[in-house]
Amino acid sequence: MSADTPSATDDGSRVSAHFWHPSLKTSTPVQFEAALAIDSNLDKKGKDTALAYLQALTSSRSVFISKLDSSAANTDAELDTAASAYLSLLLGIVNHYAPASNPAELDHETDSRLQALLGSGPRRINTSDELAVVSQQMLGNAPARHAVQLQWQDVLQTQGPSSTVDTVYEMASVLVSVAVWKQRRAVYLCQGSKTGTNSEAAIKAYSLLRCAGGLYQFSKDKCTPLLANICHSLDCNAQVLQGHMQLALADAQSITVLRAIQKGNAPSLVASLAHDTANMYQAAAQAFKQVASTSGMSSKAGKYAEWKLLVFQGYMFAFTGLGHLSSHEGGRAVKCAGESTSLCQAAAKAAAVFDKSAPASLAGDHQYFDAAFAESTASVYKKAKRENDTIFYNHIPDELPSPPEPKKLATPTEYQMPAPSLEVSEGIANSCRSQEAQKAAAMQDPGSAGGQPSTSHAGGNQIIATQPGQTAETTDAHTEGSSDTACWRWLLVIIALPLLAIISLIGIVVWIVLLPLKCCCCPVGMLAQLIWDVFEWLIKAPLRGLLWASGKPWRPAKASSAEKQHSEKTDSPV
Repeated sequence: MSADTPSATDDGSRVSAHFWHPSLKTSTPVQFEAALAIDSNLDKKGKDTALAYLQALTSSRSVFISKLDSSAANTDAELDTAASAYLSLLLGIVNHYAPASNPAELDHETDSRLQALLGSGPRRINTSDELAVVSQQMLGNAPARHAVQLQWQDVLQTQGPSSTVDTVYEMASVLVSVAVWKQRRAVYLCQGSKTGTNSEAAIKAYSLLRCAGGLYQFSKDKCTPLLANICHSLDCNAQVLQGHMQLALADAQSITVLRAIQKGNAPSLVASLAHDTANMYQAAAQAFKQVASTSGMSSKAGKYAEWKLLVFQGYMFAFTGLGHLSSHEGGRAVKCAGESTSLCQAAAKAAAVFDKSAPASLAGDHQYFDAAFAESTASVYKKAKRENDTIFYNHIPDELPSPPEPKKLATPTEYQMPAPSLEVSEGIANSCRSQEAQKAAAMQDPGSAGGQPSTSHAGGNQIIATQPGQTAETTDAHTEGSSDTACWRWLLVIIALPLLAIISLIGIVVWIVLLPLKCCCCPVGMLAQLIWDVFEWLIKAPLRGLLWASGKPWRPAKASSAEKQHSEKTDSPV
C-alpha cells in the first residue's frame, strides 16, 4: 500500500513523516539436525521423533529468514506467523519443559498457584493457557542451549557479524529482526510522498512502531539478563535496546503530533504531545551516549535522536506560542515562536550531521518532513509577531515561558511469546544435546555410580546399561525379572540341577585330561582351544542356570584385552 492510495477510511488528513529504520538483520543458515545430537538411549521411534523436531526447527528457521526480505513478506501478519512458528519450536532449546504425568498436579483456579510453578527447574505443562504463561519466562535452562553456533548481522549500533553459541541470543536476534522489519515497513508506508501520507497508512505505521517498541522491550527485559558476560553483540545490549525502543515509540507518537497539527487540534494539546515526543527522543539520545562512552562507538541512531529532539522541541515551542496567542499574550507568543525558529535552524544542522554519519543517507529522504517543519515554525512566528505588533503590543519577556506538561499516547504493544509447540511441551526437545556432550556421555562409564547398572525407559522397553565387559540387553519390561516368570525359572533350574551337576563334573574331568594337550601341542592349538571352550561351558552350566533363574545376565561377556591377558596368565576356569 503506497502513501497515495485512497482508502474508504481516509479522513483527508495527510502528514509528511520520517522514521528511523536500521538495515535488515541477516543470518547464516543453520542445520540443527547436524549441530545437535540425539540421546542414544532412545528407542527408534523416539529418535525418529527427535530428528523430525530438529528438521522442523531447521525448516521453520529457513522460512522465517526468507520472510525477513521485504519482498518475501507482503504483510506484517506473514512475518509474524513465520516468526511464531519458529519461536514455538526454538523454545525447546531455550527453556526446559517436562510433560505432565498427572493433570491433577496443577491448580488452574488462581494465577498465584500457576506462578508458583514458574520456579527453577523443569516444569509440567497441561493446558495451552499454562503453556502461554510459561513461554514468557526466559530461564535458559535447556540442555542444548549452548550447543549451536549462531551468527547474525549487527545493525542497531554497529555494522558487522556477531556469533555466539547460545539459543537465547538466537531468540533475541529473531525478536530484534522482526522489530527492525516493522520499522522499515512503517517507513515504506509513510515516506516519499510529496502530498503526504493518508490517515490509513499513518495509523498502520503507528501500530507497527508500537509493536516494534514492544519487541525491543521484551528482548531487553527477558533475553539480555541471560546474555550478560556471554554475548558481546551490541544488538543484544540492554542500553542499545532501550534506546531503540524509545526511538520506535517517539516515531509512533510523532505521527500523532503531525496528525493533530493537520486536524487543527488545540495548540495546548499539540504542544503537550510534542513535549512528550521530544522527551522520548532525548531519552534515546542519552541511552546511545552511554553506549558510546562504554564501547567507544557512536551510532547513526544517536545522531537521529539528537536531530528529532530539536525538531519536536521546535514544534513544542511553536504551539506553546500559539496557545499564548489565543490567550492574548502576544509577548509570550513571540518569545516561544522565536525559540522555535532557532530550533528549526539547529535541527537543519543536526539533520546534515545525521545524513553524513555512517552509513550515509540522503537529505532527500526527509525533505518533505523538513519543509513541513520549517513552514510550520515560520508561519507561527510570523503570525505571533504580526498580531503582537498590531494588536497586543505586549513586552517580549527575557525568560522563555514553560511549555505545557507532556502528554503520552504511544506506549509499547506488549509482545506475547507464542506457546511452545507440541514437540516442545511433550519434552521431545530434551533428548537433544550438543555433539560434545553426546561424545562425553558415550565415553563415560554408565554404571560407575555405586557399581550398579543404570536403566532408562524408552517406549515400552527397558534399556539396561551394564558394567564394563557385560553386554546390554533390551527385554520386555513386563517379563524380564518380573515375579510371574521368576517362579517357573527357579522350578525349571531345580529340576535340571542334578543333570547340570553331572555335566559340570564331566566337563571338569575332560578339562583336566585336555590340560596337557593345550599346553604342549601347539600344532593343534586352535582345535584344542575350541574343545577347551566347550568344556568350560559345561563346567559353568550350574552357575549359569542359577543366574538365569535369578534374572541376572547369564551369557558369557566379551573379555577386554586386559582380561584376556589375565586369563592367559592364570589359564584356569572360574
